[in-house]
Amino acid sequence: MKWKVLRDLLEIHSTFMYSIILIVLQVKSNLEMSQQRSFSVVDGMPMAPTSVVTKNKTRRFSCPPVNAVEMSVNIKRAPLTQVAFDELHLKSEQESTSWKEKLKSQCFCSKHRLWKIMTAYFPIIKVMRYYKFRDNLLNDFLSGVTIGILHIPQALAFGQLTSVKVEGGLYTSVWPVLLYVFFGTSAHVSMGTSAVISIVTAAVVDREADTFKLNNMHLLNSTGNGTNSVVWESISEFMDFKEGVSMNISFFTGIILLAMGLARLGFITAYLSDSFFSAFTSGAGVHIAISQLPAMLGLKIPRFGGNYKIFKTCAAIFGSITEVNVAALLIGVISGIIILFVKDCINERFKSKLVIPIPIELFIVVGTTLVSYLGSMKQTFNLDIVEYIPQTIPPPQLPNMVGVENYIVDCFVMAILVFANTIAMAKICAKRHNYELDDSQELIAYGMCNFGSSFFRCFPSAVAPPRSMVASSMNTKTTLSGVFSTALMLLLILVLSPLFECLPRSALATIIVVALKGLFIQINISVKYWKVNKIDFVIWFFTFFSVVFLDIDFGLGIGVGVALITVVFQTQFAKGYRVGRTIKDTALVEHKKYTDAMEIPGIKIFRFHSNLYFANAEIFRTALYKSTVNPRKILKYLKKMEKKKAKEEKERKVSRDSSVQYDNKNGNGISIIENSVKIDVNDQDTTMNGTNDNGNSKIISTPG
Repeated sequence: MKWKVLRDLLEIHSTFMYSIILIVLQVKSNLEMSQQRSFSVVDGMPMAPTSVVTKNKTRRFSCPPVNAVEMSVNIKRAPLTQVAFDELHLKSEQESTSWKEKLKSQCFCSKHRLWKIMTAYFPIIKVMRYYKFRDNLLNDFLSGVTIGILHIPQALAFGQLTSVKVEGGLYTSVWPVLLYVFFGTSAHVSMGTSAVISIVTAAVVDREADTFKLNNMHLLNSTGNGTNSVVWESISEFMDFKEGVSMNISFFTGIILLAMGLARLGFITAYLSDSFFSAFTSGAGVHIAISQLPAMLGLKIPRFGGNYKIFKTCAAIFGSITEVNVAALLIGVISGIIILFVKDCINERFKSKLVIPIPIELFIVVGTTLVSYLGSMKQTFNLDIVEYIPQTIPPPQLPNMVGVENYIVDCFVMAILVFANTIAMAKICAKRHNYELDDSQELIAYGMCNFGSSFFRCFPSAVAPPRSMVASSMNTKTTLSGVFSTALMLLLILVLSPLFECLPRSALATIIVVALKGLFIQINISVKYWKVNKIDFVIWFFTFFSVVFLDIDFGLGIGVGVALITVVFQTQFAKGYRVGRTIKDTALVEHKKYTDAMEIPGIKIFRFHSNLYFANAEIFRTALYKSTVNPRKILKYLKKMEKKKAKEEKERKVSRDSSVQYDNKNGNGISIIENSVKIDVNDQDTTMNGTNDNGNSKIISTPG
């Protein structure tokens, strides 16, 4: 009995001790895991599982229960706060940024500074100073003439699109082009008429024209033609008013662009994404196409303005469908088929073999004019033609400033559109040809193009992508190509303009609509935005449909608003800098901020504190190039060295060929003697007379 009780006691004791051991092991394991899950925070980064001691205080932070291995960070130094780090490392002296010192540094005169200022604001001086006539003149001449040929049909067509006199398009293809020669920096930008700018200008012009009609009904009643608004187009006072509005828009658009350029506000377009411009231009393309349908069909319907004008125009077209002019319809359809065939099946397919693309639009203008003139289609089929074109250059005159307060806001919008569309095209060409652009100087150039041309009855001007791409493909060298384009346009206005009086307006409308093909294809990019970036898709969606269903003005405002709202939800102020290691503890810090921060030889570490998106993409590129290396400059240097090497090789070959001598002593062997290289007599492979010991001919060589 006693032994049984003793046995039971031993079993109870063993079970109790076993439980105690398990509890101790579990507590120990929990303590170890708790230590591993603790970490220090320095500058927002998790550090090693140690305490941070600052001013006799120890702070520890616990993380959620996750894998301890993933949260551990092994470092070879004790963690530091920013204050402790700054006490340990001496900061470099920062340059003074007071406005007084900046102003003082700019207020001095010298020949070098004068030259720098003159060439900065008048790039033509530098172009002429270093112009190479032998290398550049032929390219500039051919490119200028080709672009001038493209200007002719577009000038006539976009003059009609802008809702002003047709000759306004001709003038807009002269003065802005010439002014850009003096102030522009891109050899490939073709200023002049632009489809998107023309339709936006037309919206403002037509809106102001409606007010003019209400205040001047006596002009319409005096014609005895009832209340048909189409008759207004034949009243000279009405057309002069519309021309004055377009001149005022160009005048104030130019002033705004000049002010932006002088204030160095070229960065402003960084806040408008590619998705916004893609949607806006595509939506504007729909407006342009619908506005030209009446001219293509030969219909006489009024111009509509305001919201839903696309639907109003379409309703008017369907309401007058029985009045379609068959001659105008045939000219439009046949012209469109020919243009599309030549552009897609010939120019695009054989562009590598064609010296210049076939200017099919010019051939259409000439061909339809001849058909209209020889067939007397104005009298026979009541075909709408261009009619009178002045054979003069108008003298300069001040804009009348009538009603400017009604559309001054539109001028600000126009300035942004002109700059954004033109600088985007200029940067594409600059990237293709490996040169840099000064955004602020380009702003000044666009401002002068619009401000200066407003005195010569021009409407707002901008770049035309098709003309610029042709200039790029023809390897235009300098902005002087614009001089030859201007000369050709002046020849057309002063000598050939009467020949285009029989040009059918349906042909011009067809040229405009076919030119919009790229804008319509651009709509497919919305699928890409949906897959890549939902924010860009939201901007595209709201901008496109608001432009199409409402109006260009409202759509533009809605698109800009949506784009700015998306910026609020993303990191805005991005900072990028080179990183170096400190000598004492090898910490990675900003290279310029600490004196003992050294860069790793052969390696450039660049840190950028933001996500990349459209608003800071240019900031990232600029900071990266500035902090590290500019690959464009390297590429330019390598190409220069390659040309230099090829030139030296060519000279060496010529020199070598001229020094060939025939050794007839022991046969017809040829000895190549390079007089510029000293012969080492100690070299056993080198002979003095071009022969070896056996008397056979041998080529003389030099070491290396």
